[in-house]
Amino acid sequence: MANQQVVENKASRFPAWLEPVREYFRDTIGELRKVHWPTRMEVRNLSAIVLAVTIAMALLLGGFDFVFNQTFVGILQPQPSLIAIAVLAFVVLVVLVLVFFAGREGR
Repeated sequence: MANQQVVENKASRFPAWLEPVREYFRDTIGELRKVHWPTRMEVRNLSAIVLAVTIAMALLLGGFDFVFNQTFVGILQPQPSLIAIAVLAFVVLVVLVLVFFAGREGR
């Protein structure tokens, strides 16, 4: 009983309005101690995977951009290229097929 009174009467070093901030940092440090931190090898492997996927997606999107750019440049010329028109028709056909099957899957 006497110990409780001493604790309650003990003056805090922090003002009352700063106590929630102190509590937040105390809880944050406690949670960070529970985290399973990856090993150096895991970080290296996961970083390599992220880098490889990023490069692969950049190449894929760059390829799509190049194909679509060449297609539309070929179509917008005064005398459109037959290859550009064929590529555009193929793209439109693929989009229509995807929309059709996406609509059927919902039923």
